[in-house]
Amino acid sequence: MDPDRILRVDMTTGAIFTETAPAKYRFLGGRALGAQMLLDETDARVHPLAKEAKLFVTVGLLGGTAVTTSGRTSFVFKSPLTGGTKEANVGGQLGHRLARLGYKALVVSGSSLNGWRRLDIDSEGARLGDAADLAGKSNYVLHNELVGEALRTRAAATIGPAGEHRLGAATIAVTDPEGRPTRHAARGGPGAVMGAKGLKAIIVDDSGAPAVITGDRKDAFRAESVKFSKVVLEDPRTHNLSKTGTAGVVKFVNRQNIQSMPTRNHRLGTWEGADGISGQMIAELGEARGGKMLPCMAGCIIKCAILFNDAEGNHVTTAFEFESIALLGSNLEIGPADLVAELDRLCDDIGLDTIEIGNAVGVAMEAGVIPWGDWEGTKGLLEEIRAGTPLGRIVGNGTVHVAKTFGIDRVPAVKGQGLPAWEPRTLKGMGVTYSTSPQGADHTAGMVTARGATTDTLIKQSRHEQLVMMAIDSVGVCQFTNALPSDMATFVSNRFDVDWDDAAVLKMARQGIDAEREFNRRAGFDRDDDRLPSWFYDEALPLPDGPSVFDIAPEDLDRVWNDG
Repeated sequence: MDPDRILRVDMTTGAIFTETAPAKYRFLGGRALGAQMLLDETDARVHPLAKEAKLFVTVGLLGGTAVTTSGRTSFVFKSPLTGGTKEANVGGQLGHRLARLGYKALVVSGSSLNGWRRLDIDSEGARLGDAADLAGKSNYVLHNELVGEALRTRAAATIGPAGEHRLGAATIAVTDPEGRPTRHAARGGPGAVMGAKGLKAIIVDDSGAPAVITGDRKDAFRAESVKFSKVVLEDPRTHNLSKTGTAGVVKFVNRQNIQSMPTRNHRLGTWEGADGISGQMIAELGEARGGKMLPCMAGCIIKCAILFNDAEGNHVTTAFEFESIALLGSNLEIGPADLVAELDRLCDDIGLDTIEIGNAVGVAMEAGVIPWGDWEGTKGLLEEIRAGTPLGRIVGNGTVHVAKTFGIDRVPAVKGQGLPAWEPRTLKGMGVTYSTSPQGADHTAGMVTARGATTDTLIKQSRHEQLVMMAIDSVGVCQFTNALPSDMATFVSNRFDVDWDDAAVLKMARQGIDAEREFNRRAGFDRDDDRLPSWFYDEALPLPDGPSVFDIAPEDLDRVWNDG
């Protein structure tokens, strides 16, 4: 089957057609492909929710293959939060099934004139249908109805009430391996863009799809896949993730010499209740309640997804990750783990980015809307979002919107997007990435957690890690495989019968970054947007060896992309 097909759906006219991707897209996938298509096909000045805007759903260059974690999906769009380019990357079952059907990208344009619609894709083609019966339903109900017992061949991508309300913090929920909506394309508001299209659900069934890798390359590709899986399994980082997931870092980052546990709207870097929301505590609860570690997509051998049950053994959530725990927990002074897990489940059900909402509620608490630590009040705000009340729409539109509404000038956001948990005043390389990534404040854009390094080193590390992450998101594997450019080059070479090396992988990544930066430039961004909020320069965190602020000069930040 042709691996270079693009499926186009016009929500206004109902037209659906398939085309072969142009040669320029041949060796682009995932995030890099979406970035280039967004630049090529979308006026950067368009309103993100206008019918002229487009939503690009792209799979990685290794999508549909046996390479571990290669089923990730990129949702690329102009963000209603940042006003610039955005990619929301997600696990789950969707990307693997799209790739097995031979699709490189799905492009959704226009806006429905006939109410809510659903898009069904299978080996027979694609069809738009009426989705009036799905309107108003939340994600857990939707995935049970749309996937249900057909889990072995079917996956869905849906929007909850937040997406229907077109809110800036709205996500797209993707089916996990157990049929639940716990994997989310979350950052930047993709759910709002899908909602503006009038598209409630995408359902993909790959029944009868042929093998992706065939012929002379099949055995070599399989051997490389097995070799790579062995390397991943033997990595100590994999062992740690398989025990406590990303939540395992809570105790580490809560230490006095790290202080990367956001507390009280990022005012502090440690929280006295952190042990109660740590990965170790969650693992202890899991052992008593039947919790376990699961893969987040087909073929994942890392298994870092925490299945968290309540005291009676009932499922609560299966994506209990550090960022969610920190932003919904310590940042709001809410704990222990059971309370934070329930908030996480509500976000999954309503379709909300836990990072953005954790920041938005933190700003609301700072404004006095509800008190610090008010779990019931926070649940109430989430239910207001579900119902689409005026207050719910304010909070559901994200951090900056809440700050503007309530007159708060201490806003934890870069390029309009709420900050992840990693603290830029102590982990200054993260501040470089937040500032200079075209994506805005996004920890997955390029993790740099070195301490005590020179400014020059941090600039170079951030640039390199941003390029590596672009490459990883473009071949379509998980960052937790710790894949090197050489690994990616080997797989792409065998997949497409080409001769790639490290330099070719990084060249592809730089093309993707340049496409994102050019889109932002056309949208009106300039170097002044590549900055952290001023209070990170002024408010110090009290580390044992002295107060720490983010002190990397603007002219050094400008070197990230101008020098490399």
